[in-house]
Amino acid sequence: MVNINNVYQTVLVISNKDNRGYITPDEFNRLAEQVQNEIFATYFPKSAAYESKTFVESDFSDPTLYLAEKVNVFYKEGNLTKANEKFPMPADLYRVGVVSVNNVVADVASHDEIKYINLSPLTAPVSTQPVYTMNGTDLAVYPSTITTGVKLDYIKQPIRPKWGYILNGTIPYYDPTVFDPDSDSYDTSAKSYNFELHPSEENNLVVRILNYAGIVIKQQDVAGFAQGKEQQNSAQEQ
Repeated sequence: MVNINNVYQTVLVISNKDNRGYITPDEFNRLAEQVQNEIFATYFPKSAAYESKTFVESDFSDPTLYLAEKVNVFYKEGNLTKANEKFPMPADLYRVGVVSVNNVVADVASHDEIKYINLSPLTAPVSTQPVYTMNGTDLAVYPSTITTGVKLDYIKQPIRPKWGYILNGTIPYYDPTVFDPDSDSYDTSAKSYNFELHPSEENNLVVRILNYAGIVIKQQDVAGFAQGKEQQNSAQEQ
């Protein structure tokens, strides 16, 4: 993960230095969500990432492994429960991976294909050779006699980042209390949730958020700024 307070503080300092004014927490949170989603989308499909040259190959001998490291945090698996002849998929689904039935990997078919597959006894799905189709937010698994044992491996959507704060008068102070997306409301200002992206994306987040705020800056400039800030803090502590 990337600490959301680190990103916000860097954004504030650079925007103030550029005399662009104050970016409020709510404005930052909106930009943070948009930018995280944009970066996340570049991970899929893999070929798109290669074609757009988003990897820094000099830092990693195998870009494929580097991408896998970024994506693995979003990997989930879960058992599906049948309802109304379909298997509803998780609400946080981004991309389907592997569907299995009692540990047997199911083949995917289109809606047109499944019609023809089911017509012939030679091709009709059986429990040892299951087939599934995707119907919006549901899966249809064949043979239709299958009611249990359906498992889905998938990539989940990133949770919305949130810089939570508590007001002291009119001044917002960072609230590091961990936000629970299952029970807490995004509409309340308190509690925070970090970016779910790989730590290497921190400077990328800063650059993209600043760009949306009208400040053009390069990643190497952010890195140099952060290094200078650390040196300044070290000198003050001595």
